[in-house]
Amino acid sequence: MVDFPFSFSNRFHLLGDLSSENKIHQTKKNLERSGNEILDLTNSNPTKLGLEFPPGALSHILSSLDLSQYEPHAEGLESARSVIVTDYKTRGIQTETSDLILTASTSEAYSYIFKLFTNPGDEVLTPNPGYPLFSFLIGLENLKEVHYPLKEDPETGQWIYSAETIANCVSTKTKLIVLVSPANPTGSRTTASFWKEWETIGIKIPILLDEVFVGYEFAGAAHEIPDEPNFPLLVCNGFSKMLALPGLKLGWILNKSPKQFRSEIQKNLGFIADTYLSVNSPVQLATPELIPWKLMVQNRIRTRIMRNLAECEYFSKENPKIKNKSHIEAGWYYLFELDMENKDEDLVLEILLNAKVFVHPGSWYGFSHNRCTLVVSLISEEETLRNALTAIQSYLK
Repeated sequence: MVDFPFSFSNRFHLLGDLSSENKIHQTKKNLERSGNEILDLTNSNPTKLGLEFPPGALSHILSSLDLSQYEPHAEGLESARSVIVTDYKTRGIQTETSDLILTASTSEAYSYIFKLFTNPGDEVLTPNPGYPLFSFLIGLENLKEVHYPLKEDPETGQWIYSAETIANCVSTKTKLIVLVSPANPTGSRTTASFWKEWETIGIKIPILLDEVFVGYEFAGAAHEIPDEPNFPLLVCNGFSKMLALPGLKLGWILNKSPKQFRSEIQKNLGFIADTYLSVNSPVQLATPELIPWKLMVQNRIRTRIMRNLAECEYFSKENPKIKNKSHIEAGWYYLFELDMENKDEDLVLEILLNAKVFVHPGSWYGFSHNRCTLVVSLISEEETLRNALTAIQSYLK
């Protein structure tokens, strides 16, 4: 134990023990060092799975840019914001460039919004099951994460946003509510019926709506953004999922708040953005040439997802130990729930050791430890997925 002559921020205490690697990841590394090939069904990085933005087109776009001049704009270049606004309008969402703030990523967008609405010690509501990154983003702001449960439909097994359930988790310390639509890894969506219920309840606490997986819905009610909400609403998106460009960082915040609040919210967001000026010029200049590739990129990814989805659904139906009731309607992930008494982390470890397949335990995403849930990436390479499911099937017999 090193005795440091200084102290670290108490933010790190809020995040727990960051020094130790969990047993599952340690086991995977040890197996790979011993020469074992691991079939990894957890990868959701499109650039590692043959789904990257066309390299030749990207090189051409970037090579044609004039990078000799630097024009800092707190909100982002007008040319970049304009094409993003046009994309929203093609989705039927009316907005203006003055409602948009560019950020270096959606994670940075979160940090701006936390700074806008919260003070240290305040509470931020997040969905459960949900994405583990939220804990770190919130903890680094000296805030407290409070989970609200998604509602599980007993007939379909789908996980649904319930306005009443969220409202019941609001306290006097709640300063922001996070919604993710389509959600990761459940595929839950903020539908028209949800927003109607929410506005009827009348809670005016600001909402951060993360829609990075929009465009990857396959069935059921559509993801929606309310046109004229009666509460502050900030929508986050970016290039990572939209264009399969997680390395060419660009995110944004769309301010859909009521008109009486919008200008003041935008002014304060602009001050935060002006303080950091973090968005690089090349990606902003390239945005008008990048956005038109969205349909092609998303179609490729959706094709992969739909093929893998069919494989997973067939596997679920043919394996008596899997008790999935539902079909996934959105997002990049699939959930297997097994009718077994094993804890999910123990089963993941057993599958890794015996079948040489790596999946994520559902408890890492907030599913109950008492339910044996496994999470796999639907953008895995198709052959890898088929071989992995065959190996799991052999192990489960």
